[in-house]
Amino acid sequence: MFPLDDSGTVGQPSFINRRDIIATVFDIIQAAWIQVCQKPEINIKSDEPIIAGALHNQMWIEKENREIKGPPIIVNEAATRRSQRSLKPDGFIDFKMVYSWDMEDYFGIECKRVSSTKPNRHLAKDYVIEGVKRFVEGTYSIGHDYAAMLGFVIDGKVNDCIDLICDRLNKYKNDICLKEDWVDEQSFGTTQNIYRTRHLQNGQDIMSILHLFLVVS
Repeated sequence: MFPLDDSGTVGQPSFINRRDIIATVFDIIQAAWIQVCQKPEINIKSDEPIIAGALHNQMWIEKENREIKGPPIIVNEAATRRSQRSLKPDGFIDFKMVYSWDMEDYFGIECKRVSSTKPNRHLAKDYVIEGVKRFVEGTYSIGHDYAAMLGFVIDGKVNDCIDLICDRLNKYKNDICLKEDWVDEQSFGTTQNIYRTRHLQNGQDIMSILHLFLVVS
């Protein structure tokens, strides 16, 4: 496991509380999202890399406004490798929230557009197969015990999107090694509407995946 609470490196805090780091990340995301939604170039027709890119830029602004000088370092479209010896990346994750000098010490976040409305209902399957599954098979965040999915809701129907995604999680539960069903997660500060599923990563370790949904308006 890569611990979130002990970097042990010069120039970094000797103790970083696991839940505080994750709570701070979610708090920054939600504050930044308010500003993202005010950008005229961001709308329900925007593709996922554009939305994620706007969020990345605004998160840096939000972090600077809070005068946070240390971690997390926010990296967009970052390469991931199952082994540090790999020359070629296995994938590219939307966000690495790096919290030490070791680039493998990060909180990984993948983003997907989601909708419960035709003709975009297929996005719920993409969320599971091209998002959640990449964590489970170790393409993203190998050896980590926490990761997150961000759902960009393009039809404004958060609860309906959650219902559809839960249906797809159960449909593909063997593919994603689902070990604990969808539950409310209340362990990360004041951020509301965070959910959690638990999976067996690479057939070895339990990984908790946190889910947060942001309405594109």
